Amino acid sequence: MTPLTIAATGACTPIGTRAWQTRSAVASRFAAFTRQPITGHIDHQATVSRVQAIEADCTGIDRLIRLAAPALHEALQGPTTAPTAAWPMVRPIPVFIALPEPLPELRGAIDAQRFALELPRALDVAPEFLPLMLYTGGAVAGADALAAAYRFMQEHPSVPEVVCGGVDSGVDPATIDVFHQRRWLRVKGHTEGFIASEGAAFVRLARKPCAANYVTVFPPAFAQEPASRVGSEAILEGTALIGAAAQALKAADIPAQALQSYWSDMDGSPWRGSELMNLSAHLAAQNGHPAMHDPAAFLGEMGAAWVPLLLCLLHEMRQDLHHPHRPVALSGHAGLQSVTGLSTRVAAWVATWNHTRAPMPSPSTRNREAA
Repeated sequence: MTPLTIAATGACTPIGTRAWQTRSAVASRFAAFTRQPITGHIDHQATVSRVQAIEADCTGIDRLIRLAAPALHEALQGPTTAPTAAWPMVRPIPVFIALPEPLPELRGAIDAQRFALELPRALDVAPEFLPLMLYTGGAVAGADALAAAYRFMQEHPSVPEVVCGGVDSGVDPATIDVFHQRRWLRVKGHTEGFIASEGAAFVRLARKPCAANYVTVFPPAFAQEPASRVGSEAILEGTALIGAAAQALKAADIPAQALQSYWSDMDGSPWRGSELMNLSAHLAAQNGHPAMHDPAAFLGEMGAAWVPLLLCLLHEMRQDLHHPHRPVALSGHAGLQSVTGLSTRVAAWVATWNHTRAPMPSPSTRNREAA
């Protein structure tokens, strides 16, 4: 299976309405945390990270659409590998999207059919031009969407590119109340948990590079814990983390010491010490665990948006080249990325920066050649 490359990205998060803005904010260690009251409590306020431009009374599927539309539009506007531009749309582009993980306490809160109907309308695009494949499973569903995109490209060799994305919001009042009841939220003096957040991110994946410096995304790997690690006080062995990471490294055929690591952990912190120790022992032959990065420390827990957003953040490393005194050679930058969610599943994959010696033609050049 030929690895796919990133042609364009798009994001909408509490610290940026563009992928490069989000990445710059994380790189500068900027956070957008605020406080939100909890229903029925006077002295309880949850620490959350929300998009201030969207009204607080916009909830449910309406809020997800408001988050997803600008991020998807940005990804479609970027450069394209096809003879024709992606925006305005003149041909169908399959979109694989992860949606929030269903909560038993909020049955029916995620109306996937309505989301699939309303998102093309929000972009003023005919639905047949944006065929949507939806996966309701939270953060790990983003890896499901990525795996499905790989399968689709393998089964349809004539399709030049697809879009993989995710959207989630954990700041709805009803969701906040459920998280507080489970004692997951970060509420000073009462519970210490993750920081609820929201956002959307999309990555356009192509068969061939469309720039001299480009990011390759390798297929994701999956593993499963015997029981959910979320809210557990037990010492975890990290079986799923080790299994997913080992499979991801094998698929990319890259040694661990050549990587940085980025992950999202539903607990609101990096992987627990016992898990890291066991993973480092497993990777000892490759000089141990890669250097760790925790974007959730600045963004909060973004659920189903995490997989495409982690890819966006890695892809936007190209912004470092704009610094006049510290030019960075992007070739060789690589990341082992991993996510977990409310369930027992864990996913991991590798993304790397690469360089082509021959300059890539610009989109305008390709369009003239096609004409």
